[in-house]
Amino acid sequence: MDQPAASITATGARQLDLRIMATSDVHMHLLAFNHDADPLAATTGLAHTATLIRSARKEAANTILLDNGDFLHGSTMAEAITHNVLDGRREPRGLHPIVAAMRALGYDAMTLGNHDFDHGVEFLGQVLRNAPFTVVASNISLLPTTGSGGPRPMPFTLPFALLERNVTDRSGDPHSLKIGLLGMLPPRSVTGLHNGPFRAETRDIVTTARTMVPQLRALGADLVVVMAHSGIAGEVAEDEMENAVVPLAAVPGIDAIIAGHAHQVFPTDAGTWPPSVDARAGMIHGIPVVAPGFWGSHLGVIDLTLRPSPTGGWSLSDARSVARAVARRDPLTGAVRPTVSPDPEILKILSPVRAAITRRTRRAVGNTRRRLHSYFATAAPAPALDLVHRAMLWYGATQLDGIASGSLPLVASTSPFKAGGLAGPGYFTDIPPGPISAEGLTDLYGHPNNLCALCLSGTGLLDWLERAASVFNTILPGGGDQPLVTPKTPAYAFESVAGCDYQIDLAAPPRYDPFGTLLDPRASRIREPRIGGAPVGADTQVLLLTNDYRVTGGGNYPLPAGDGQVFDVAIRVRNLIADYLAANGTYDADPMARWRFRPVPGARATVRSSPRAVAVLDESGANGITPGEISDSGFQAFHVVL
Repeated sequence: MDQPAASITATGARQLDLRIMATSDVHMHLLAFNHDADPLAATTGLAHTATLIRSARKEAANTILLDNGDFLHGSTMAEAITHNVLDGRREPRGLHPIVAAMRALGYDAMTLGNHDFDHGVEFLGQVLRNAPFTVVASNISLLPTTGSGGPRPMPFTLPFALLERNVTDRSGDPHSLKIGLLGMLPPRSVTGLHNGPFRAETRDIVTTARTMVPQLRALGADLVVVMAHSGIAGEVAEDEMENAVVPLAAVPGIDAIIAGHAHQVFPTDAGTWPPSVDARAGMIHGIPVVAPGFWGSHLGVIDLTLRPSPTGGWSLSDARSVARAVARRDPLTGAVRPTVSPDPEILKILSPVRAAITRRTRRAVGNTRRRLHSYFATAAPAPALDLVHRAMLWYGATQLDGIASGSLPLVASTSPFKAGGLAGPGYFTDIPPGPISAEGLTDLYGHPNNLCALCLSGTGLLDWLERAASVFNTILPGGGDQPLVTPKTPAYAFESVAGCDYQIDLAAPPRYDPFGTLLDPRASRIREPRIGGAPVGADTQVLLLTNDYRVTGGGNYPLPAGDGQVFDVAIRVRNLIADYLAANGTYDADPMARWRFRPVPGARATVRSSPRAVAVLDESGANGITPGEISDSGFQAFHVVL
């Protein structure tokens, strides 16, 4: 639904108005979760947001349109296009579909998110080389991985921008307005460059703003807008803070902020926030902020009223912000329905590529006799993750030569990528028995990660398991029903490990916080870890199979020290799953992961899942899980006996 508006008192006589419209975290969801879904029924996607953009533009005399990053990767369409280019099947020609759509909508500028680098700088540069809008990246430079040379900006970006626009005031008189733009991404989050000729040098968001905002003012900027691919979280600035919007808003000279990265919607009337955040009014430290959700779910709108400045130019007088939704939830049925139709021009632009990709991705790559779902992936070993586990272990046992020692036991670790969360109760993997299509493979494993192997000691493996177990709340004995995971903790922060049997003691305090920050190195939740029936000791040696996102720092998982401990296999996990299915035939197995929760007397853990999860409660992994109430958000509560 549309979120509450923000306002501060306006003063002054002659005034002009500027509307800032913004999208964020589109992740190439131009139509919906799946590119071949019915575009008329879609409840996300830039085609729907486009209708809001055109409507919002007609309502205001002066507008600019911005994108806040993570625009390029994250959908079936995105991966199909990328693989065509990177695998050499097609040279890039013309505009990438999302750039073509952004051109049609008249975007003025954008910044980059961490996932825009997932396929390297060269591919990103190919996509943006003919972009008809400004690309601003203020806190990232490139360093060559070999040879000499200092840091340098990316050739297709600017460290800042000064947009000069002809505008009209409320009397219809013309004026010139200079809009300063900065673009920030989270430090230490660019993980897609490790096999390329460059590495990223990223700088602290708040420090960069403190340096560059005065420079923009000195260049004549009437107002400064920061496109911050960063979330709204803690109050106190920390070095290289990932979600830094709150301290960023305290930097003098900033007039408005676009937030993102954390897939939040802001302003909002829900949640708990630091004291400086007025979430309902949409103000942080008195500065208007908007976070436009993700996948085109919302259009962020900030309306600024400006008055003449005594020293010349214009200064901020009033501000209002709102997040306009493309869909609403029916309070009676819980169903989500679009409130706007998709934009016809965007549908026309996407029609040819959509038809071609649909033909390609619907081909079968394997078969399953089991329903592959992730409904309870954070509460019990899940069938959808089991196929990934088995494929990784098969590849490690049969295809890897010369890595570490062939005598080391193998364990496999993977995350539930689709497990509800901010994306809603419809966002779960659920592949029925029968053929598994190429698109189903993307649904199963949604990221273009490569397989990697870590040579770990028993101590290192236990530390990995402790980090995985840190996503869970502490469950108090005798406390009755308690939430297993907070809504703000993404399910993909959790790692399910197969090949090692262990218990998780939820009554014990965590070693890490849900985002990987070390809290107490002595804390331990992992009990009775065993591999092949033998206890895991400090001197145990294992080869843990994971992905390049984790080994390059994604999720702050603990990594082994020293050279020769990390091995990049350079095969996409999605591809090795297809190879596994081709080599081993129809999938039909119970999950091989054997982790479980240790009993907590007098307590049950509550998880949120889709109401469709009721249909899988008879599976062995779901024993002890019982259904509860369906909330207004559309999620159903399920109770896990501990």
